[in-house]
Amino acid sequence: MIKLLRMVVFLLVLSAEVYLIVVLGDRFRPVNHFSYFTVLSNVFAACVALLGVFRPVSPQIRGAAVLYMTTTGIVYAVLLQGVDVQTPAYANWVLHVVVPILVVVEWLLAPERTTRVWIWLSFPLAYLIYTLVRGPIVGWYPYPFLDPRPRGYMDVALTCVSVAVILGALAFFVSWAGTKLAQKNSAVLSHG
Repeated sequence: MIKLLRMVVFLLVLSAEVYLIVVLGDRFRPVNHFSYFTVLSNVFAACVALLGVFRPVSPQIRGAAVLYMTTTGIVYAVLLQGVDVQTPAYANWVLHVVVPILVVVEWLLAPERTTRVWIWLSFPLAYLIYTLVRGPIVGWYPYPFLDPRPRGYMDVALTCVSVAVILGALAFFVSWAGTKLAQKNSAVLSHG
């Protein structure tokens, strides 16, 4: 069941990415495409899922994928719902809604203990720095809430701090839930 779910995650992300490339055609810009947190987190989660079909994956790596996909789903629901992010409907739905839910379900079905969750936060921080440095150079930002041109850097900073607080809380929640559920499963197996 878990391996099937992992394969479904991989195939959904692959199908959404191929769909995007085909539908966008000449408008597909690889550098911009891979500058979306959504794309990076989905590709990472898909690779982790595919690897997990064939061999065990570190709980730290799996937990990171869960955190990034949960963040993708929440940020989409809170900050991007109804915003035109130039993503065709199928890919938008798969990458922002379906895959985040499936990755969380997979974690809950096969939870693991994790440690040093603060390391998970290094990727979103590096992503933010990359985006804010690259944006003014190329005149393009992947998300409206990271673009300082309409409302200034203070607005971007407030949004980033809010997302960082949520991200930090989510990181510890993912770790806590995985650890508690893994302990519970362990206790049930040892008494069964």
